[in-house]
Amino acid sequence: MSFSAQVGNAVGSIGGVAKAASDLANLFSGSGYWSQLRPASYNGIPFAVLSETGRFGRRSIVHEYPNKETMPWIEDLGLQTNVFRISGFLVENSLVYGGGPVLDQRDRLLKAIQGGATGSTKAPGLGTLVHPTYGTLKTNCMEVEFGTSWDRGRVVEVRFVFIRGGDRLYPQAKKPTASAVTTAAATVNSSSLLSFAKRIASAVSAGAQVIQAAVSTVVGWYQAVTTLIHDVKRFWNSISTLAGNFGRLFGGGNSGYAGENQKAAGTATPASLISADTANRAAVANAGSALSAAAANVGTDQATFASAAQRVVTALAGSASSPSDAIRLLTSLLLYAPAPIVGASQVALAQATMQACCADLFRRATVAQIAVSATAYQPTSADDASGMRDSITALLDSEITIAANQGEDGVYSALRSLRQAVVEDLDARGSGLAAIATFSFGNTLPALTLANRLYRDASRSDELVSQANPIHPAFMPVSFSALSN
Repeated sequence: MSFSAQVGNAVGSIGGVAKAASDLANLFSGSGYWSQLRPASYNGIPFAVLSETGRFGRRSIVHEYPNKETMPWIEDLGLQTNVFRISGFLVENSLVYGGGPVLDQRDRLLKAIQGGATGSTKAPGLGTLVHPTYGTLKTNCMEVEFGTSWDRGRVVEVRFVFIRGGDRLYPQAKKPTASAVTTAAATVNSSSLLSFAKRIASAVSAGAQVIQAAVSTVVGWYQAVTTLIHDVKRFWNSISTLAGNFGRLFGGGNSGYAGENQKAAGTATPASLISADTANRAAVANAGSALSAAAANVGTDQATFASAAQRVVTALAGSASSPSDAIRLLTSLLLYAPAPIVGASQVALAQATMQACCADLFRRATVAQIAVSATAYQPTSADDASGMRDSITALLDSEITIAANQGEDGVYSALRSLRQAVVEDLDARGSGLAAIATFSFGNTLPALTLANRLYRDASRSDELVSQANPIHPAFMPVSFSALSN
């Protein structure tokens, strides 16, 4: 049936138009499908609808290869442009939407589509289409066709082609999130120093025993550092960046999965890496000696004492082969707690105050260094980034609570700012990464085969080995979690 015939059946004569409009109004007052229809309009100009279609989907490229007996690989390129085609009409003095003279309706609608008088150079941009079934949409009318005939009277046939649009996006400057974390960490350290000096001001007047409490706290904390610097996993990781074909054991010990790791120079040898690790351990020992010396003068020079504590945690983090290993070591250091001082005398209370203040200073220097180390951590996936963010913010939240309970407003504000900087940094670096998905296969397959099947890239087999952790790369598990793309 032709479009003109549809309109003719719908409206007939002038009397038929009024009857059809009245029936349509009754339909809209019903329930179910008819009650859900919306009066159609474009930029506020109403019109009647006879039929509509919509085209949706995704843009894809089908990769087909000769002599291949399997299904083609379909490359997804994003959403396809949504196209709406609407056939309708304008009727004079409609009982449903009013409108007035039909030719005036047509002119108003044409002006709304073209954006002004004929010849106007001002683009109207996106308009507002009220679709009968899809509701309000931002669209651009790509094409409109009007038609009249002598036997249709005061009716103008109309066909639209609408393209759904979105907001115009401009390039945005990338915020230096890593430098913001570093700045916030420095603020935490300076605020911790000010709070430390203020809290021990009255305690140091109790005498040499209070200074001895600070020295004892330094000794206990440095013993915890020494335990970590001799950690077997840390020592093994120090040579894990060695170039080689040893799968998970070498060439993959740094941040991220094997495909994104930084490896040692090609000329490096196990002996040279062990020598470098020895120098790192010596740096930690030197920093510990400087802290012990500064502890003897903590009553008069708190700045040197705090700076020495920060150098210890920096040296410990620097001894790690990767940011993830540094975060692991420093998180373990946060567990240190000095043995409580027993007694109710004024000297004992002053010693307890000094001990607690030193422990707070060490903890805050450590948590600030954890945040700084996280800026060099390369997340492997969006899930990994959010997991690292949550673990670090949990450590910061614990320290924020302590500062709040002790009334240390400056430290509290600095820690809150550091927390926000860490969240922004890891969110920014993890937002564009793939998520983790679970894959299942009927049999064990080699990592090379799976990498080619999942990613069309056999060179990513080492990445799969790091994620699935199989007994042998030739026999991958039948089910494992890996990057989705």
